[in-house]
Amino acid sequence: MILFFNSISRKKTSMNLLAFFCLFLFSPEAISKNKLNEMRISYNSQEVKIRIVFDANKKINYKLDKTSKKNTIKASFLNIDTTKKFKSPKFSKKYIKKLKLSRDKENLNFYLKTNNFIKYKYFSLKPSGKFGYRFVIDIYLDKENNKILKKQNVLKNSKVVIAIDAGHGGKDPGAVGKKGTLEKDIVLSISKKLYVLLKKEKNIKPILIRSKDSYMTLRQRIKKARKYKADLFISIHADAAKNRKAKGSSVYVLSQHGASSEAAKWLADKENSSDLLGGASIDDKDNELAQVILDMSQSVTIETSLKASRIMLKNLKKVSKLHLKNTGQAGFVVLKSPDIPSMLIETAFLSNAKEEKKLRTKKFQKNIAKAIRDGILEIIKKGII
Repeated sequence: MILFFNSISRKKTSMNLLAFFCLFLFSPEAISKNKLNEMRISYNSQEVKIRIVFDANKKINYKLDKTSKKNTIKASFLNIDTTKKFKSPKFSKKYIKKLKLSRDKENLNFYLKTNNFIKYKYFSLKPSGKFGYRFVIDIYLDKENNKILKKQNVLKNSKVVIAIDAGHGGKDPGAVGKKGTLEKDIVLSISKKLYVLLKKEKNIKPILIRSKDSYMTLRQRIKKARKYKADLFISIHADAAKNRKAKGSSVYVLSQHGASSEAAKWLADKENSSDLLGGASIDDKDNELAQVILDMSQSVTIETSLKASRIMLKNLKKVSKLHLKNTGQAGFVVLKSPDIPSMLIETAFLSNAKEEKKLRTKKFQKNIAKAIRDGILEIIKKGII
């Protein structure tokens, strides 16, 4: 009997030890907890979008309270703590009434209250460059607040910045017509005419990305537009195709999921290849701007670009036949600015003899410039940018 009880006792001891080690191994304390390194807040050029980025060592598991009021966001970040160096970011009290990050057992609770009704989107990002795992919340002021902000901007005499990008330039001639017409010369002439027209508008500040026959990489063009905090980026080109009968104007915006057609893909590859002429790699991961492009979601910018492009097409139709009735989408590098609505306008086909002749005339160039100007004015009037 004594041996029997000793046997039971040893079994119980073994089971207790096993239970202890299981509890230790799978307890939250034993598992290395995720660490929140930083919380960043940024505002776009017109201060109608607020971006909050949470940067951590591991993927951030989260729960959002979908029952929050229209001016609040509540979220819980699970099994995570802040690092010793973590500091709460400063924020604009003009838009954010209260921002709080508090600890609750193994979790962190995030609370944000704004001074305006808002809409928001959220997404996760994997590590890239110097950044770790990120959870991003994009906050948008509603339409009524946008109107209020625009009135405030008018009172401050602020202007809508339009970046005008004449395609190609320098050692990159672009398309070449049968009579030797160079795309880089035609689009620079149209761009300058558009600049003069927009300069007359009191509420618009036009910027020429390229003002002379000089070579610029595609990413340098984006960088300059972002430097001037452009509200709209317009890249002007003259098309070319293997089919010499192809004609008309078209408008493209960026596609996140590849080209919308084989023709659009071919055209995108043609434009993108010019970046290699200057010896700069399109996929240069050390490039700060490329890093930003990888880091940020472009879905909202593309949506705005699409709305603006439809208005532009309608105005171009008044002075030129359309090659594409609807907006084309392709992976143009020059349109990849993460926070600037962008479009690429193909004015006409240099590969078509009749259109090459038309493109060389001051009349057609001026008419195209006026149509683009009118499109921009309508885009601004409708509050799209």
